Amino acid sequence: MINIIKSVLSAFFGVQNNKKFSQDDAFVQKHGVKYFLMVRFLLAIILLLALATLVNFILNHIK
Repeated sequence: MINIIKSVLSAFFGVQNNKKFSQDDAFVQKHGVKYFLMVRFLLAIILLLALATLVNFILNHIK
């Protein structure tokens, strides 16, 4: 599961080497893409909540 999280975070930032990409591709061929989609969705929600919290914090402290 940690490897999937690392791969999804690498995809968010657009950095990943060919070796890791090949490993991810082999995992998807064997187990399907559902694990990557679940982690991606969860991390996207966490990122959006963090950004919303940060913006709220900044806007409340500017006044």
